[in-house]
Amino acid sequence: MAARLLARSGFCLLAGLAFPGYGPGLIALADEDEAIPDKVGAEVHLSKQERGTLKKVECTMCKAIIREMHAEVKKHKMVEKGWGSESQVIETSNAMCLAMLQKYKLDLEREKIEKKAEDEDEEMAMQSGGNPQLAMRGMLVLKMGCQFWLEDYGSDTSGFIYRRVADDIGSPDASAKEFCNEIMSQCGKGKKEAEKKKKEKSKEQEQKRREMRKIEDKEEAKREEDNPFKNLPKDSMAGMQRMLEMSRDDPLGFMEESVKLRIQQGQKDLRCGVCRAALEQVHEDVAKRPKSMRAEFDILPFAETMCEGGKDLSVPGYFGIEPPPLPPLWTDKYRAKLNKKSNKFQLKSFPKKAAKKRRAWRKLTPEGQQKPPPQEQHEADMMMTLSCKDVMEPARMTEVLYEKMVACGSGKEATCDAALATARQTCRDVDDAACIYDSEEVKETSDESSKTSSSKGSTNKAEEL
Repeated sequence: MAARLLARSGFCLLAGLAFPGYGPGLIALADEDEAIPDKVGAEVHLSKQERGTLKKVECTMCKAIIREMHAEVKKHKMVEKGWGSESQVIETSNAMCLAMLQKYKLDLEREKIEKKAEDEDEEMAMQSGGNPQLAMRGMLVLKMGCQFWLEDYGSDTSGFIYRRVADDIGSPDASAKEFCNEIMSQCGKGKKEAEKKKKEKSKEQEQKRREMRKIEDKEEAKREEDNPFKNLPKDSMAGMQRMLEMSRDDPLGFMEESVKLRIQQGQKDLRCGVCRAALEQVHEDVAKRPKSMRAEFDILPFAETMCEGGKDLSVPGYFGIEPPPLPPLWTDKYRAKLNKKSNKFQLKSFPKKAAKKRRAWRKLTPEGQQKPPPQEQHEADMMMTLSCKDVMEPARMTEVLYEKMVACGSGKEATCDAALATARQTCRDVDDAACIYDSEEVKETSDESSKTSSSKGSTNKAEEL
């Protein structure tokens, strides 16, 4: 009587189910519309001997899981349910441990997995072994072993079974043999060879990790050696850290007043030109991608980074504070020039010689080999970068640019300039008024004829934004 009670209560606790008479009975499979739980019961600690037993029965467990899963997926016609059928197979793999407990038992003394008789239930399984407690422990170890196995190979298992059943390839036994012998090498002659290769690969990976750690330690030691603040007193280091933080939060804070006023004026005057230049760069970058990668969510990352040109590797970070990023790529095409008549800054194309030097400077940035740009360029870069951050609205501009790209088309067949159309609709000057751009040659298809604007704007597009 005690053994029977232990058997019934033990299996209920093991499977995470209610006691008989205190809730619903055991349900082998969930309803089709309900997700199958991904774990069965609570985890238990395994001894070294039990882990060794699981290693010995790994082949048998692999074949049992694959066999049962193949049969279950085919029985319920899961691959014939159209869209989402593969997820049903994945959920089935999560429930395989419950099926294993129902149909198999683990003999810890003989270190062997055996299939239960058709009419054998949990009570009979525990009583037949002579030691109900050992049988109960065997069920726990089997459950944990199955769970560990599925955590390691579950994703491979689901795809394999889905393909085998969908293409009607072989029987459950054939699937188990192919997967466990040929694919995973957990059975047969290839098992020892696979384990040997696994150990060798593990040693090789560990050796590489050690070498990488040594390199990282050397680099860290070099950074520490090159740190100009390493010998400063702690209060001085705290002061330097605070200064770096202030410089990061307010890039103009430590500049001369005349330079600061000049940059702030350019920051306001250049909003419309900067907005158009940045959008043209985004459009240019997106247009280089395949058509399948020009969706709205593909454009957004470009729009979000159009005011930055990547990390500046020429300057190390101190006290965990990274240096300001490089100026954006589109700043290599333009420079800020003060119009003496209007006393306002405008964007002008780089002269050929200066543009060549700027491109050479940019080529050195990936390795951090570049030198700081001349003071005039640095001020112009600051104007354009700060103005870009003020005027750009990535989410809104991405939405409009995508619509204009679809409407205008691409390449030689483009009927309009998507970047310019986006700038006209989204860019705002310092007074929050819509930016006005000079007309340029734009093709507009209509039933009657194509209209052309004056070529003056087309000629001056690169000269003045």
